[in-house]
Amino acid sequence: MDVTSSQRQWSPLNDTYPVNTSLAVNDVTIGTNYSATSSSPLFIPCDNPRNVISPFVAEMVELVMYVGVLPAFVICGVTTNVINMAVFVRQGLSDRIHVCLFSLALSDTGCLLFVMSSKCYTLIGLFDPVAGNYWQQRHNSLVLGLYWSFLGLSNTITTIIAVERCLCVLSPLKAAKYFRTKYMVALIVGIAVYILAVKNTGLNIKYQTVEVTDHLTNTSTFISRLSPFYLRHRTIIDIIYLYLLSVTLPFLSLVVVIVCTAAIILRLKITADWRRKSVSNMTSVEKQEVTMTRMLVTVCCVYVVCITPSMTRVLLFSRVPGFLSTGYLCNIYRVSTSFTLMLEALNASVNFVIYVKQSSQYRSTLSQMVHWGKHGVKK
Repeated sequence: MDVTSSQRQWSPLNDTYPVNTSLAVNDVTIGTNYSATSSSPLFIPCDNPRNVISPFVAEMVELVMYVGVLPAFVICGVTTNVINMAVFVRQGLSDRIHVCLFSLALSDTGCLLFVMSSKCYTLIGLFDPVAGNYWQQRHNSLVLGLYWSFLGLSNTITTIIAVERCLCVLSPLKAAKYFRTKYMVALIVGIAVYILAVKNTGLNIKYQTVEVTDHLTNTSTFISRLSPFYLRHRTIIDIIYLYLLSVTLPFLSLVVVIVCTAAIILRLKITADWRRKSVSNMTSVEKQEVTMTRMLVTVCCVYVVCITPSMTRVLLFSRVPGFLSTGYLCNIYRVSTSFTLMLEALNASVNFVIYVKQSSQYRSTLSQMVHWGKHGVKK
């Protein structure tokens, strides 16, 4: 059925967009027809003349980032995170911080794998534009939800690490009481189940993929639209999915990490000044604890640097009209998304370097594993 709605300006209140009157919309999964009315908005390409950046520039930036830079981060990050998990298992998961770092490496691995899966439409589109376009739209309700879930899980685990280390520095007795290993495992598993279930489910029920046919050119393309189920239950879904998991939780995690990291750095500085004045030497256990704390502070600082631009983009997304994947500033949105996504991938890939640089215990365990591996191969 042809779309009969006239040209309309984009509105952030009802998610309606300009629609080509020559298009026919067909649901590719159940075969029913939809008209582009305000109750079933369509997501169209970024061809609005009000775009500051041209679609060509946005496509070239995405091509460089998603075909050139992102695969390098994914290959290095997945490899090093697997090594991280092996090292922490070898060191023993009876220690709560090893549990946290193992969980962080696992969630970072999932984050990297699914972000690569969600953005591979750029590479697919080089060989088959129709297939690339379909994957670009279809990933909204498939692997992209898993990527955001693992990203949220990594953010939450980093927050737990920051809080645990802050409490260890400020009040070691309370840290030993409240942050036991079994409590830490239960907390991480519970948060993982909640985020993976709600975040991924929310994205799957929010969008549909539909096929659009242009009768003037007799060509078809795939676009995304808000699902009828979401439109019927929009308020409750937005509260649970958008405002809680996509906005409140990430911002809260970032703020908590910043506050805890600042408190740790200040306390370490005060302690170092006191030791210099009292000419007090640290025991080996104290030195090991300080080294671990400094290493975790570095992890938190890298997290803050890499995630803050993403949080800024989310703030613009909610405050600036048109700064959407389907708004009149969509090309700026696409370019900024590609850069912030690279920073997120960097954050998920760089921890191995931090561990090797700052932890002698990590280097020792890794060296033992390498020697054991070589000895096993010789046998």
